[in-house]
Formats: sequence, structure tokens, C-alpha cells
Amino acid sequence: MSTMQLSPSVVSLADLRAVLESDLLSLAASAAGFGLLSHVSLFRTSFPVEDYLFVLFSIYAVAVLSTAYAYIALTQFSVAQALLRVVLIASAFNTGLISSIGIYRLFFHRLHHFPGPVGAKLSRFYNAYLAGKDLQYNVEIARLHHEYGDFVRTGPREICIVRKSAISLLFGPQSKCSKSPWYAHISTNPKYCSVHHTRDYDDHRMRRKAWDRGFNVKSLGIYEPRVKSKADLLAAHVAKNLGQPIDVTAWTMFLSFDIMGDVGFGKDFHNLTTGVEHPAIKGVHDHMAAGATLLQVPWFLYILCRIPGAVSSYRSFFKWCADEIERKQKAWDANSYPEDVVSWLLKAYVEKSASAAPSRLALNEDSRAVIIAGSETTATTLATVLYYLAKHQSVLAKLQRKLDEAMPGGADDWSYDKVKDISFIDDIINETLRLRPAVMTGGYRVTPAEGLQVDEVHIPGDTIVFVPVQLIQTDERYYEEAKEFIPERWSEKRHEMKTDGAPFIPFLTGPYICPGKNLAMISLRTSISTIAQQYNFSFAPGETGEAFETGALDTFTTSLPPLQLAFQRREM
Repeated sequence: MSTMQLSPSVVSLADLRAVLESDLLSLAASAAGFGLLSHVSLFRTSFPVEDYLFVLFSIYAVAVLSTAYAYIALTQFSVAQALLRVVLIASAFNTGLISSIGIYRLFFHRLHHFPGPVGAKLSRFYNAYLAGKDLQYNVEIARLHHEYGDFVRTGPREICIVRKSAISLLFGPQSKCSKSPWYAHISTNPKYCSVHHTRDYDDHRMRRKAWDRGFNVKSLGIYEPRVKSKADLLAAHVAKNLGQPIDVTAWTMFLSFDIMGDVGFGKDFHNLTTGVEHPAIKGVHDHMAAGATLLQVPWFLYILCRIPGAVSSYRSFFKWCADEIERKQKAWDANSYPEDVVSWLLKAYVEKSASAAPSRLALNEDSRAVIIAGSETTATTLATVLYYLAKHQSVLAKLQRKLDEAMPGGADDWSYDKVKDISFIDDIINETLRLRPAVMTGGYRVTPAEGLQVDEVHIPGDTIVFVPVQLIQTDERYYEEAKEFIPERWSEKRHEMKTDGAPFIPFLTGPYICPGKNLAMISLRTSISTIAQQYNFSFAPGETGEAFETGALDTFTTSLPPLQLAFQRREM
């Protein structure tokens, strides 16, 4: 009886040994066939492969290691011979899988008829190459559209579109598109990611309510004087360095992060008083280039983030945000009115509101989004405004006349109520955001199952699509003198230059519009008016502005090279 019970196991091991010791060519052919079958049965279904690649790679690794163990434990091969056979079998599987994927993507994929470079059709690593080689992915995208037209296949299942009509279809209130796997590089689970990265529409809609309370009219009224106090610190630094070169790229970054530290967390980074970037932020800035490259392959970045130590440069920033959340929660007073953005998010979390982050990890992610999204974008816009004003002295002079008319008493007469009524400030901001948006490439979306009709072109369902923001906002079909800085196109020349109806989405539009737009406008209006009211400025000796104009980097948010300006106090 016992012999009968053991025999199946003995036969099984013998069969396994026979398979392992069989002809290597037959094993390789079988492995290659299995690789092809894996592509046909899994990768070509509706299964969200990109969301589970970490699991699939883990299964693959376990399978390879198990095969290696079986060879060493059951066969007569030496360790070296066993490992060589495993490598050859794995290589055959990979060859079958990759060959099947490549042939399918080039000749049989639903997007095969869309034009684009062969590398982009085969793999997103081609995009990583384009994004990383000069860190000017926006320039590469413009080059591709110049070569291939308005619809370019920029990935295996990705189409880049430069048509005004696509904007409402992708981002508008009635859009049926959803967020793409690009947003899943933090987590594929909405319970563990920020409101920015969640791809669940209902989750975003509910959580957005807590954010909107942090940026409502009453909250903005509380933030206004704090923004002004930071702008005054920048003006004080300028006063101490009149006639000397000042790197406005660095100092606008100091200003913006100090503003968001204050109104975001109720915490001062002290960048403006020390002239040194806060250590927690420096680690993020030092590695934005790598992040921009890897973001082109979000599944790879997701896997990389799970390797211990792979994102150590960001740890100090992550820890700072988590520590601040913990500090604020310990000191939480349910009876006091929240006076910063994170306090509103924490209030929803503590009170278990439907608008709350679904977990502590998600709340921590939200806090990081407050700093990064709220600071980088405003800083680059302000630095670029100062660049255009230094380059176009007539625009600076016109702005100063408007400021003097509204506030004849000078700096002592400054008030935000007066500043926000000076429409020319908004004209300057809008023109800057048109030419140099803080996010130059754009948000990625996935088309609905039935596909998307953009003018005469049908884009199949389950296709990643995006509109390159800078490219479409500087398209000669939509803007007169599209590459020129002309603030008046937003006011007195609006009809003449046909601005109405032209694509303009620096803050996006629809349900995913930037929640901090109004705070950004307060920060920009306050800073621009404070500096321009008190100082004349121009390029410092040796500075032409050319490197600043051509050297902006597309690191998701725009990264700017140094810009040296010299300031002189105005004679009132």
C-alpha cells in the first residue's frame, strides 16, 4: 500500500528529471513557444498588465530560480552546466515573448497605421531615451510632430495629439477618458496614493472636496498676507544686493517653497532668510532628471521604487512631510479654524469625512503633492515672468505705469485688492504660461472602450493619449505671432490677434483642473507687483538670457537654468 502511495511521486520526479535532461534545443523551442503563448494569452487581453508587472516579474524570477534549483537538485549536471541551461531556457522564453510583442506592435496592433518612429512603436524605453538624452522631451515631441503630423504614435499604445478639438475630449467635464498608467508609478491602489495620482474618478471627486476647502475664498484671504510677507523678504534681499547679479531662478524657488511651507503646512523653510535650499527639498531637485526619464516607463519606476534604497535621495523629503503630518495631528484642535492647506486635509482625515484621504499613506502622499505641485510650478513661472520683463523693457515700463496709477503712494500704498484689479498683470502671467507652461508636455489619459473621434481621426479604445501643452499653445494655427511675447493679446489686442477660443490649458481644465490655481495667481500677482513696483531690472552684465530661453528642461515640471538679473531702486 505504501509503495503504491509513493510511486506517483517517484514517477513525477523521474519525469521531471527526464525533461530537464532532454535535448537543449527542444527545451529552448518549448520555452520560446511558451513565451509567445504568454503574450497571446495574457498581454493581448484586457487584463491591466502594466498594473501587475511587479507581480509578473516576481513570478518570473521565482520560476527561473525554481528551475535552477531543480536542475542542481535533480540532475547530474554540474552547477555551471545547470545554470547555463537555465540561462539559455530563460533567454529562449524572453526571445519568444519579445519577438511576439515586437511583431504584434509593428504590424498587427490597433495603432499600427498611426505614423511615428519605430522605436516608439516597439517600447516606451525609446521615450525614456528621448526624455533623458537632453532632458527636453518637449522639444523632441515638437520635432516628431513636425515630421509626422498632428497625430503621432509616441508609444506602443500611445498617441500624441496636436489638435485644439482634442482638449475638451481629453480633459473637459464630459470627457469619458480616464487617467493613464503614468499616474500609477506611486501605487496602483487609490488607497495609497495622492489625489493627484489616483486614477479612480469617484475617489478623486470626493477627495478633491477637502482640497477645495483648503483653497476656498476664506482660506485664500488668510493666505494673502502671508504670501505678501514672503514677497517682501524677496524684495528685502534685492534691496541688499542692488546692482549685483541675482540668480532669480534660485531666489524665486526659495520664495515659492517658503510660501508653500507656510500656507501649505504652517511651517517656514527659511529659504529666503538663509539663501540656502532646505535639505529635504534639495534631494528632490537633485534627482529630477532621473525621475523625468524614468517617468516615461511608469511600470519600471514603480518596480524600482520597491527596491530598498532605490529612492533614498527622496527619503528626507518623505520623512519631513510624514513628520509634519504627525506633528500637526498630535497638536490637532478640532475647534480651531484650519489656517493651512494640510490642516484642511488632516481635518477631513481626523473627522473621517467622505472627502478624506483613505489611509495615512495617502495623506502623506497628499502632503508631498502640496509642496511639489504648489512650489515648482509657481517658481518657474515667476522666474520666466522676470525674464520676459527684463527682455522686454517696454512691457516692464507699462506694468510700472499701471502699478503707479493704481497705487500712487508706492510700496506703502500696496494692497492685494488693488493689485488683482490690474488686468495687465494677468495678461503678463497668461502670456508667460502660454509660452512656457510649468508643465510643458501634459497629462496622460486613456480613451474609453469605444474609442475617441478627434475631427477626422478615430483613436481606438484603451489608447493612451495626450496633448503637449507648450506645443499646442505656440501653434501658429491658433495664435497670431505664436512664438512672440505679446501680453496685450489677452486684453486690448484680443480680437485683433484672435485669442478667443485658442487652446490655453496651463492649469488643465475640467474635473482635474489644478486645485491650487487661485493660490498660484495670488502668489504671482503679489510677487510681480511687489518687485516691479519697487525696482527696475535688466540682464546683469554678461547675461544675455539666451541660455535661459533655450535651456529649460522638461522634468515633468519645468526646470530652469540660472538667470542673472541686476536690480535698481525706482525713483518714485
